[in-house]
Amino acid sequence: IEQKLTTAMSKDKAYLESQLSIQDLAERIHAPLHHVSQVLNERLNKNFYDFVNEHRVAEARTQLLDPKKSHYTVLAIGLDAGFNSKTTFNTVFKKYTGMTPTEFRKNSKQLQR
Repeated sequence: IEQKLTTAMSKDKAYLESQLSIQDLAERIHAPLHHVSQVLNERLNKNFYDFVNEHRVAEARTQLLDPKKSHYTVLAIGLDAGFNSKTTFNTVFKKYTGMTPTEFRKNSKQLQR
């Protein structure tokens, strides 16, 4: 189940679905919901939301650093990464990186000079 979860996120990018639920993920990997929850909690030491949001933040960071997406708004990138609101995107992004997506983009541009 752990391998299937990893594959669903890293290869299939299930986290891009803004309405993804643990039930959806369990159905996607053909595993019982309680087993998915148990693996997340006991093997990966995180809850479903942390598991999904880590992938979404990583996706957003990649897109914010991508010169081909420099014309995208920060909100557009957050929505592309699977977040369903600006507030959630900013809050979660800051939790994992210590800065807002706008600050992250600004700092990365300064480092590229």
